[in-house]
Amino acid sequence: MQTSVVEALKAQNLYKETGRIMEQMAVTITASGEQKEHKLAEMDYLDIKTFADEMDIALKLQNEYVQSLYAKNATKLVDLIRAVNVESASGFKGAVGSGRQLDAIMLRAEQFQDPDIFPIVPTYRTSWIRTITAPMAAAGPTVFIESDVAGAAAGTELAMADEEGLAILGFANPGATLYVDAIQLTYIAQAYNIQNLDFEMANPFVGDSIVELKQPLLIFPKETGLVRVKYYRAGVADELRPIGLWVKMSSNLRNLLTS
Repeated sequence: MQTSVVEALKAQNLYKETGRIMEQMAVTITASGEQKEHKLAEMDYLDIKTFADEMDIALKLQNEYVQSLYAKNATKLVDLIRAVNVESASGFKGAVGSGRQLDAIMLRAEQFQDPDIFPIVPTYRTSWIRTITAPMAAAGPTVFIESDVAGAAAGTELAMADEEGLAILGFANPGATLYVDAIQLTYIAQAYNIQNLDFEMANPFVGDSIVELKQPLLIFPKETGLVRVKYYRAGVADELRPIGLWVKMSSNLRNLLTS
C-alpha cells in the first residue's frame, strides 16, 4: 500500500526540483455522463515538490489508510492546485507562501457551515461531533456540507471562490457508535448515486473506521458541491468527518478564525 505522496508523484514523474509542467486540460465526468474540462496552469515542478514534501510531513502520524488516500489521489490533488493557480497565478509555496501564492490545508470542522442552522446564518462548526436525537428522514436535515452564504436555504451547494478548490477523498468516523451508513454527493447541481459508508465493516483491525469514496469529489474554482448523509439510528454524538484538502491563497490562511 502506497502511503507517500512524494513516492506517488515520483512514479508519475512529477517530483522534480527544476523545470516547469506545461499548461494542460483535465476532464471530469459529471453524474449525467457529460465531460467538463478544467484548465491546469503551467507551474514550476519545484512547487509540486513543495506540496508533496509538506503533505508527507503532515501525514506522517496519520493512520496509514488515511495516508494511502492522499497518496493514491496525489496526481488529482496536483491537478486541483494547478486549476486554482489559473486564477491566482502565483504558484504553490505552501507554509511559507504569502499573498496570492497557494497553500493547502487538511479539512477542519471550523471551515464548514453548521448544518443544523437554517436558513443559513454563517455559523461554523466548532466540532465534527453532531448530536443526533433520532434517525433523520429523507426529507429531514440530512445535509453534512453545504453553502455558508447568509440566507441560503438548507441544502444549498457550497461554492468555491475563484482562487480555491476542495477535494474530498473519503470519510472517517472515530465514534464508538456509528450513525451514518450512506452518503450522496452533488456536483454542480447534479446528484451522484448513493454510496454506502459501511463503517462497521471498514478496517476493523486498525482501530479507525475509514471509507474511501468510489471517486474523489473535486470541486474546482467557481464550482459548487453538496454532501448529504443518511442517519440510520438514534444516538447522541455522531463523529463523521471528511478526509480531504482545501487549496487556498495564502492570504486566506492567515486568519485562524476564518480559515
